[in-house]
Amino acid sequence: MQEGTTAMDFAKISTLLDELVMTETVPGANVLIRQHGRELFYHQAGNSDLASGKEVRRDTIFRLLSMTKPVVAAATMILVDDGVLQLDDPVADHIPEFAQLEVYGGMEGDARSLEPARPMRIKHLLTHMAGFSYWFQQHPVGALYASDPLINNERWRFDPSFDGTDGLVRQLSKLPLAGQPGERWHYSMSLEVAGIVVERATGQSLDTFMSSRIFEPLAMSDTAFWVEPDKADRLASLYVPSAEGGLQLAESASESLLLKPVPGLAGGGGLVSTVDDYSRFAEMLLAGGELDGQRVLSVESARAMMTNQVDRTLLGELPFLAEYGLGGAGDGLGFGLGGAVVMERPTNGVPAFPGEYSWGGGTSTTFWVDPANDLTVVFMTQRLPPSRDMPRDRLHTAVYDALGLTG
Repeated sequence: MQEGTTAMDFAKISTLLDELVMTETVPGANVLIRQHGRELFYHQAGNSDLASGKEVRRDTIFRLLSMTKPVVAAATMILVDDGVLQLDDPVADHIPEFAQLEVYGGMEGDARSLEPARPMRIKHLLTHMAGFSYWFQQHPVGALYASDPLINNERWRFDPSFDGTDGLVRQLSKLPLAGQPGERWHYSMSLEVAGIVVERATGQSLDTFMSSRIFEPLAMSDTAFWVEPDKADRLASLYVPSAEGGLQLAESASESLLLKPVPGLAGGGGLVSTVDDYSRFAEMLLAGGELDGQRVLSVESARAMMTNQVDRTLLGELPFLAEYGLGGAGDGLGFGLGGAVVMERPTNGVPAFPGEYSWGGGTSTTFWVDPANDLTVVFMTQRLPPSRDMPRDRLHTAVYDALGLTG
């Protein structure tokens, strides 16, 4: 906490994190708030590993899952800035294996009977309008993903015999799209595909490209697709709710598959990071693509990421998904590139200002960038899946109450 602030100013935020730990909603958590380019508040609570009692610290490393998506969207936009890609490029120009993709045609007859009505474009990947799905989606194509032994639950990431992202391309090319490209928002593996486009367009692995163009310029030294040996003791264990109440271990940090190089680099959910590292990414977006003299994105690309890009009549699935993924009401949202954009204040009265850019991860992490108030907030924990009443709405209320802002 910086000089000039008091603990009382932020008591509701500290109390919220402490309550989440005490009620065994999360094992441990930390939050970092920055405004006007300076740290405003930091708080940590609970444990990164319950069995050992190891406390969450400022340098604890967390699995980001879908909070990877905005970072990969930024990587894609770097190549747009470089002139290597254009948002209107057909994806098949960069991944020719997708040239013959078909679209699910319903239960009658051939489920792959429909031809694409238009090319799938890179912009569709960054806005979840490409037509791909996820194995957890309640859709017939989602069920096909779930029945695939390597796509299901991201097993493709860790099995070296699957050939990494090239293997994922082969599997996805055998499956129909869930919908026509450009016709509706459907949360999907499209950011995994965007990461593959980055690899194909640059001839580099995704981790190499992102390290050189994002992580190193922003001094995000603890953000990667796996955890190096000298940092292994900083990785948090992962927990899930227990049927008896409380939490049970899902993956011990000491036995995690992330402790060695990962063969499948998942652009939609593969990164690990710390609260400080991700805060630097958020601050870069807030500052229009530059931080501490290091320009990562053009002003135009940073603004495009944080501007609604989708006709809101096509976003019917977003409120429910955001309720699950961000932990809140989910209404009033549009969608930018890689993340949601607040269009108007939620009807439940939670303070959220138009122009806010945000997303969360399946381990209950979340962040937002609020240009209206020159503010960034990053929240980290390791509970899978997120609870629908936390952390977005409750954290928003606590933060803006502390700042005296009501939206």
